Amino acid sequence: MNYEVNGNGEPVVLITGLGGDVSFWNGMVPLLSDRFKVITFDNRSTGLTECPDEPYSMTMMADDVVSLLDRLEVKKAHVLGWSMGGNVAQEIALRNPERVASLTLVSTYMRRPSRSSYAINAMLDSVRSGGDIEYLFKMMQSYCMTEEAFRIRDEKGVDTPGRVTSTLEQFASQMAALDGFDSRQRAKNIRVPTRIIHGKADIMVPPFMGEELAAEIDGADVVLIEGCGHTMPPKRYVGAFLEHILKNPISEL
Repeated sequence: MNYEVNGNGEPVVLITGLGGDVSFWNGMVPLLSDRFKVITFDNRSTGLTECPDEPYSMTMMADDVVSLLDRLEVKKAHVLGWSMGGNVAQEIALRNPERVASLTLVSTYMRRPSRSSYAINAMLDSVRSGGDIEYLFKMMQSYCMTEEAFRIRDEKGVDTPGRVTSTLEQFASQMAALDGFDSRQRAKNIRVPTRIIHGKADIMVPPFMGEELAAEIDGADVVLIEGCGHTMPPKRYVGAFLEHILKNPISEL
């Protein structure tokens, strides 16, 4: 399992989404590592993390994270999951609540949006038919970023790259695990301090899905970020994240 640890202090685990690797957090880590031990990693089937050639689930991915914490001798951590990473984070909170000091769920849901699943699986089919996987990752950006972000790139003549982090088979395995996730009957059992953060302009996962998730978790609150889509600049939501974790300090490291 490929992972990175930066900084010292209370542990913070950042879990990225579909097709993402540790580089997804390049903008967030510097904002946290001056006061926290920040743990990032490649989920199975992404980046440099090895993965058996077999079907897997979000439950298994959650167990991967707990095993990593064991390896690092971290008893308890603040856990943030973005998009699919929020699925993994929910499973950790449900299966190992004693390991979670606070839970932050960004741009996530209880059951993946049907339209987004349809689109991504159609992109997968196009690659299976001979298309370049780079264009799958580029098309995903059209759902993740806002119209404003694309307008600025258009005016500057800057392309939006499709950074490939996995093979077709690996991406398909992760997508199958995402499609199989459903916490609609279980989210109410999350018993750790929880904050939901969502961009108001998210079209990949509409904001109401974050609000529905918060409504199921006792004591959870929602922070909606104006002008942000599915992928939010870290500086736009790090304040809401810090506020949440500082309210829930870890008594014993």
